[in-house]
Amino acid sequence: MRPTSSKGLSWRGSASWGRRKICKSLPRALVEGGLAGAIAELAAASPVPVSATAIPGALPSDAAAAAYFVCSEALANVAKHSGASRCSVTAGTSDGLLRVEIADDGAGGADEAKGTGLRGLADRVEALGGTFRVTGPPGKGTVVAAEIPLGEARQPDP
Repeated sequence: MRPTSSKGLSWRGSASWGRRKICKSLPRALVEGGLAGAIAELAAASPVPVSATAIPGALPSDAAAAAYFVCSEALANVAKHSGASRCSVTAGTSDGLLRVEIADDGAGGADEAKGTGLRGLADRVEALGGTFRVTGPPGKGTVVAAEIPLGEARQPDP
């Protein structure tokens, strides 16, 4: 007899089902190339020149996905709003954290409280016990940075 869920659905081949479900919820570039490959693909697609330095290797999928979406949204904002002539993306790990930073030489003035995209990124990172910040004094460019725990998620401060 095949195992079934409480709704009578067969879970035969559950490992493949789980893999397909996870792959459908993550961007193809992240699944196929890891975070480093996905960042390289985002950088190559950007209309603003991007220098990217990203760590290779396996990362927990939730941390990699959060970092990917931070990079994707930040690069989209650079292209749409900053007027930047160049941008950099760095990603690396240390002290049990995945750190990503996107910096541009544009107009600055970004404020996570004023846009749903940046606020959504902060929510995504903070849900994993991480920190998210945006700095961008007018006329001095913008830096978007996130630190995401790689192990047990820290609980956000109340």
